Amino acid sequence: MNTRALDLRRALRLSALSIAWSGAAGSIAVYAALVSGSLSLLGFGADAVIDAVASVVLVWRFMVEARQPHRAERVERAAERVVGLALIALALYLAFGAVRALVARAHPEISMVSLGLLFASAFVLPSLAIAKYRVASRLGSGALRADSILTAVAAILAVISLASLAAAQALGLWWADAIAALIVGAIVLREGWSSFSLAATL
Repeated sequence: MNTRALDLRRALRLSALSIAWSGAAGSIAVYAALVSGSLSLLGFGADAVIDAVASVVLVWRFMVEARQPHRAERVERAAERVVGLALIALALYLAFGAVRALVARAHPEISMVSLGLLFASAFVLPSLAIAKYRVASRLGSGALRADSILTAVAAILAVISLASLAAAQALGLWWADAIAALIVGAIVLREGWSSFSLAATL
């Protein structure tokens, strides 16, 4: 088996792992965020759900290449556009939620479920994001690279959520959650637009 075939298998395994982890973590996070009122936790949950959906697209993309190599370039462009759009949607969602939270002076609450989920995600997701990025570089896959950014953003949001919850509870900085979400949203928008526009011009 050649090197590319091995990397395609690795990409499929990583995407399947993302579907399982992000789907479960995202669903739990969204529920916990709706209960606690934490914007960054809700952003984390939304990112995780989008990451799971993007990983489903990538499973399709890599399975097509494994079976029909001549279609690889076409499905790569399609997958990269989908993931790029997912990043843009997440960025807009974070920006809208952050502005609304700032206007309402929303104050997130801490729950044991959200703390456990965020700590676990901050531990697991960086390694998964790095693994995706390395395989994406070897395959030359912009779609998988964009997906690795989604996973990395989820890890960053987990850390930001922990920090903003701590700041809000310990220091009374009610706005920390929303400001953090705005910063991450700006970064995500840039990466999403870059992925979408690059795929559209190829």
